[in-house]
Amino acid sequence: MLKRMLLVLVVALVALMTQMAYAQGDVTGRAGRAEVRFMEGMIDHHQMALDMAEHCLEKTTTDAVQTLCQGVIDAQTPEIELMRGWLKDWYGIDYTPVPMAQLMEWMGLGAASGMTDMGHGDHTSNPLTDMPLMMGMMSGFDRIDGADYDAAWLEAMIDHHDDALHMSERVLLYAEHDDLRALAQQIIDDQTAEIEQMEDLIVTLSPAR
Repeated sequence: MLKRMLLVLVVALVALMTQMAYAQGDVTGRAGRAEVRFMEGMIDHHQMALDMAEHCLEKTTTDAVQTLCQGVIDAQTPEIELMRGWLKDWYGIDYTPVPMAQLMEWMGLGAASGMTDMGHGDHTSNPLTDMPLMMGMMSGFDRIDGADYDAAWLEAMIDHHDDALHMSERVLLYAEHDDLRALAQQIIDDQTAEIEQMEDLIVTLSPAR
């Protein structure tokens, strides 16, 4: 029941923020709508990856996985700022991603309820990581450790990257700004390579599981 209530609140909040963003800018034509939809969606998608990567840095004990998690943060943080700038410059839209911890604070499930510590659970269900907010990507992460955590995180990030590939491939059908098209192709190239790296890591870690 708590998860369902949280999901309803998150969906309503995201819908409201999207309506406000469109109201701020002048978005016309299929290309414009596709570009705005992609940038807003990818900004939120990148923010989810940052949340997952921060959790990884707190939990993993494997150097290779830790390096990969930091790489996600280093690559996707500037991409968020780049797309936010384009939304503002091209469409007059101010768009800011909301970290998961901030959403929990707004819903009264943050520091006051002792649920802001994403990486130090007691192996019981934690609404911060088990809620459907992250599409199940981080479900159960606070209940596992060691090689099991690393493998689960890598598998979840592979799925997450796969979604980014589909989003990027689709926007290339309609986007008109060359800078945005270049970024979409860069996301495809970079995250395809990272998927291969993560698949190799899973194989490498499997004897320890």
